Amino acid sequence: MENRPRILICDDEPRMTASIKALLSASGYEASTTNDPRHALTLIHAESPDLVIMDIMMPGMTGFEVLESVDRERCDASFIIVTGEASIDSAIKAIRMGANDYLRKPFEPEELLIRVENALDQRQMRLDHTNIQAEKQQLENQLRQSQKMEAIGTLAGGIAHDFNNVLSIILGNTELALATIPKKETARQNLERILTASLRAREMIQQLLRFSRKEESGRKPLQLNHVVGESLKLMRASLPTNIAIETDISAAELTAVADATQIHQIMLNLCTNAAHAMASGGVLTIRLEPVLLDRTAGIEGLDPGSYARLIVADTGHGIEKNIIDRIFDPYFTTKETGKGTGMGLSVVHGIVKSSGGDIRVFSNPGQYTEFHIYLPTVDTVIDEKPADLGKQLPGGGEHILLVDDEEMLVDMMQQVLEQLGYTVSAHADSSTAFNAFRSQPLSYDLLITDMTMPGMNGIELTRALKAVRADLPVILCTGFNEQISEKNAQSMGVQALLMKPVGMQQLAETIRSVLLPVSTERRKDPRFLAPPGSFVISRTNPYARCSLVDIGRSGLAFSHEMESSAANPSDRLAIMTPDGELFLNDIPCRIVSDIPAGSGIVLTEAEQQARRSVCFENLSLLQMEQIDHFIHNHATRLLH
Repeated sequence: MENRPRILICDDEPRMTASIKALLSASGYEASTTNDPRHALTLIHAESPDLVIMDIMMPGMTGFEVLESVDRERCDASFIIVTGEASIDSAIKAIRMGANDYLRKPFEPEELLIRVENALDQRQMRLDHTNIQAEKQQLENQLRQSQKMEAIGTLAGGIAHDFNNVLSIILGNTELALATIPKKETARQNLERILTASLRAREMIQQLLRFSRKEESGRKPLQLNHVVGESLKLMRASLPTNIAIETDISAAELTAVADATQIHQIMLNLCTNAAHAMASGGVLTIRLEPVLLDRTAGIEGLDPGSYARLIVADTGHGIEKNIIDRIFDPYFTTKETGKGTGMGLSVVHGIVKSSGGDIRVFSNPGQYTEFHIYLPTVDTVIDEKPADLGKQLPGGGEHILLVDDEEMLVDMMQQVLEQLGYTVSAHADSSTAFNAFRSQPLSYDLLITDMTMPGMNGIELTRALKAVRADLPVILCTGFNEQISEKNAQSMGVQALLMKPVGMQQLAETIRSVLLPVSTERRKDPRFLAPPGSFVISRTNPYARCSLVDIGRSGLAFSHEMESSAANPSDRLAIMTPDGELFLNDIPCRIVSDIPAGSGIVLTEAEQQARRSVCFENLSLLQMEQIDHFIHNHATRLLH
């Protein structure tokens, strides 16, 4: 039903107010009356009418005094002044004080209706103009904020190279120190925490770079119990000692599809806010528990199902009722100018929503605040065993040419590579490295170079060296560069692209994947090209999308988008046909090669993806028959 304009009539003569009300009501307006000007002022502020029709000369308070007393911040009504005086001065005075029209008694009903309609039209035009101006101002603010965010993105890219160089030195030297300290030494625990924090910082800078490139975050199944627990360990040292931390982390594994770095951001923002709210000390409570939401006891906006509920509660000063609905608004902050951006809770809200969850806040001023975060869980077992810092890393005896303009980084990487058994010729200047290579081009087996360097950058150095020796394998390291990615690295002559900071394990495995030729072990039997739409499901990473490339009785190959090489060479696979049938399941195999994306090795399909080859092991007769059946019914042609 359309809202009728609300009109307030004020005249000290009851018969006049009654007659005007009858006329307006008959014309479809919602009219109310009062004979007391002070009461009229109260109604104007309390009920916010659209139009006020008011006499000038009234006992106790004149119409002029009412006009003067109206709070224009709380009232946007139009005013028509009605009087029996014929003075032009009164009319001018009324208009100057904010009246929209002036009508002299006695008047014809039609004249009043025309004046009312005009006054309401003027009000609507004024409101429309105000809304347009407000919208224009909002768009200008959004543009300014967008420009600020774009500038932040540009700044992130600008500082990422230097920041990642520093982080590489911290990470590399920490790993070198860990390799020499026995497990029972107390200092080892401190170094392991430095390593964990460095790895988390690496993920955070990558997330910042994804933001600057407007890329999607890397969500995947992860165990929330582990991520939340790790966050608490990292934050304990940064929280004031007068804040006690109580935790209740569910023993049941809670797996959600999320970004681990974003979960750390949630914990960091909420716990930091809690600490600020408890300046004089208090209790910070972290609880993680499974909940089942159904249609009768659910939460608005969330589908029924299984969720993990993360509760962050504090005993601080709480949140006032008049602002609690605004705390997730971007740039809203109650802190002093310069002490808060107003983005923390907005970021938390955005992360939770993009992960398919929801967030609720409960607070009692002066007593407590609780944030309840709901994230949907999935029934997947995730192997989240911590990295084995004492694991034997793959090495070799090849001669590596190492180039980076950061001398401390060159020194650290040289130590790492020499520990792995390699002979290393290290240079902090690309021109010097080029001259050294040109004098003995056949003595080097691999080039590892930084991207951003004075003089020749990494790509220019790669092209210069390959002009001398075209078959030289190249690994390019970069902190941030818009000109190169895994997709175009191959065309630039780069076999592998590593984002700084680079860990020892990642570096060691990438070197071997670039230097080792493709294994021919699985090629002892004929191979057949797989039909489009055939998929492989790996037990080690069941959520990764893997496309079957070719298959034979000895093994198969598939392209994939998994983040790194498998730590365990043993695996079990399933094969799904193009029509969605799970044709083969639980096939034991051993990984014989793992070619990274953009390696420069010509593949039959999916050249922009990584490719893994496996050799079947200990197949049963039934499994061998099923493989023969798959090749006979689905394979397209024999590969040479």
